[in-house]
Amino acid sequence: MTSISSVYALKYASRPECRASEAFYRYDLYGESDRAIGMDYFFWIAQNDDDSVVIDCGFNPEIGRARHREIEVPPTELLARVGTKPADVKHVVLSHMHFDHVGNTGLFPNATFYMARKELEYWTGPYRDRPNFSWSVAPEEVRHLESLHRDGRLLLVDDDTEIAPGIRTLRYPGHTPGQLVTAVESAGRTVVIASDAAHYYAEIDHDRPFYIFTDMEKLFASYDSLRDMSSRPDVDVVPGHDPLVSRRYAEVEPGCFDLTRQR
Repeated sequence: MTSISSVYALKYASRPECRASEAFYRYDLYGESDRAIGMDYFFWIAQNDDDSVVIDCGFNPEIGRARHREIEVPPTELLARVGTKPADVKHVVLSHMHFDHVGNTGLFPNATFYMARKELEYWTGPYRDRPNFSWSVAPEEVRHLESLHRDGRLLLVDDDTEIAPGIRTLRYPGHTPGQLVTAVESAGRTVVIASDAAHYYAEIDHDRPFYIFTDMEKLFASYDSLRDMSSRPDVDVVPGHDPLVSRRYAEVEPGCFDLTRQR
């Protein structure tokens, strides 16, 4: 894969009714009135003329519906809007095991998948069934990813891994033990797709933890690192669920936001 020419956030669902008190852990500590802040659901794609790397793949419609989430635009339609056929995708990064990030692996029959080793170990280990954690993970999807691993289609990565030229994954634990962020080099800039290492800009800017995490101390350390990166003039850190993303970046097709072009 040669140099990256485009990086898109693809919005497939939303929850405009999501309130700050739902999203942030102990929101009452901040002395602010509760309000609707919304939550958008994205997956991402980095492209050049020859190849594509997809980062996450959204939630399965039935699994999402069981958790009161509905797909608004099918991922296949969003990919078509940016000129990609799922069968042509060779690489898919799975940032972590939560249902809204691993739910459509079957759309990519020719892809190799990548996940942090510590992530798969955690969700096949002794704590995966604890109610505080298990709501976010579908057991059938864990089993499916174990099967992909046995078949050689899911590769386990460690803390800093090159997926393709210009695309690296970095482990940022806290939300989950193996949470990955993906750094994409494009046109002299770096787009850092935080996925759920930071759901909202407020997590990075104001140290406000999202309500789901496995290790708060590591979560704060990840925020520190993301904040350091975002202070660089040549780096854009993009959170995983913030509606502000769709306001900050150019919408080139409905639901398709160019992360190399701010509005």
